[in-house]
Amino acid sequence: MTQLGNKKSGSIVTDIIYILLLIIMAAGLTEFFHRQAIRYHDKYISDLIVYAQDIGGTEKSRMIAWIYTRLNEVDSSYYALSAFTSLLVVATVVAGYFFLRFLLERYHCHFERWKIQFASFLILLSGPIYIPTIHEHFYSGTWPKYAWHSPTEIAMVLFAIISLHLFIKLFDGYMEHIDFGTWIGLTIAVFLSVWAKPNFMLAFTPVVIVVLLVELVRNREYGFLHRFGHVVAFGCTMIPAGLFVLFLNRIEYDESKYDGGIAINIGYFLKDMDHPLIAIACSIAFPVFVFLFNWKKLKDIALAASLGVFVTGTAEYLILVEAGSRINHGNFGWCRQVGEFLFFAVAVAVFMANLKDRDFLKSLPVLKALYLIAAGLLLAAHVLSQLVYVYLLMKGYLYRM
Repeated sequence: MTQLGNKKSGSIVTDIIYILLLIIMAAGLTEFFHRQAIRYHDKYISDLIVYAQDIGGTEKSRMIAWIYTRLNEVDSSYYALSAFTSLLVVATVVAGYFFLRFLLERYHCHFERWKIQFASFLILLSGPIYIPTIHEHFYSGTWPKYAWHSPTEIAMVLFAIISLHLFIKLFDGYMEHIDFGTWIGLTIAVFLSVWAKPNFMLAFTPVVIVVLLVELVRNREYGFLHRFGHVVAFGCTMIPAGLFVLFLNRIEYDESKYDGGIAINIGYFLKDMDHPLIAIACSIAFPVFVFLFNWKKLKDIALAASLGVFVTGTAEYLILVEAGSRINHGNFGWCRQVGEFLFFAVAVAVFMANLKDRDFLKSLPVLKALYLIAAGLLLAAHVLSQLVYVYLLMKGYLYRM
């Protein structure tokens, strides 16, 4: 009884520490985003000011533009919208915690709550590994996964990780029973991600289609009508978001406003990378390393879906561009970035599961030890590089550095 009481007491203490860290993060980021909103001392260049001050007639149907407008009506100092943006980041950490806990429970791995809480920060605070002698920049010329200067991407990533969580949860056992609450949650989460920025759905939808088509063919223990009905019901979660994407496409690619649409231009943005192969390897070293050692688990929907979104998003980024005056905006890059974020998140969960799995590389203990050490060092390098980058951003350095 005493031992149980000590565990509960310890959990309360670590929960309080976790909450305090989130509060400190929210306070610091509120000031950071406010400085972006007002271009403090002509520094802190970002996309946030465009939406905060309505520069260039931003499309009011978008989430950030609509919410910022409402918040500016209440507080014209821009602190309200800055606080809201900081809460999106904090909510992403919390969403990462619940996502990790969910995946670890699926893998039957028990971790103390504080370890999962700690890992939830690592998902957010990890970025391309910076090697001074090779890389000139932390962000430009790399494949970053999080944009501290873009409120639309910040919002999209939050709802993307919630969407993937609910997608996996609904997928588990959906042929027997479709949980209506999870179905509604997934529908709303995907829609909110699109309302923030459509790129997650552009990478996610092809993966969902492939997964459901495979399910329609594979599950022969159920009759075809049963399979078809459940697959269609599952797929309907994408409809509201899909309709909104069509609506946005009609508004934003109005020929009277823009001189181009979408074109194929393979590898257009690779030309800006001095050492593309090295830069890409440094950007995704940890998740690729973890997935390579866990390739036999790719049948698991969590690994398959996260890898699928990353590969699809990356393919769209490497193949498609916006033609005309928008060609250098790089908006298909957001497809890769959100896919990379989810790729990292699942890789962290898989790595944690490897730590607890006695059967993992059981016959090769030396290789297992080397793998765990190498993966841990790679993750630490990703996190250290991102922490330095965020520190410099908060001092007002240009985000493209």
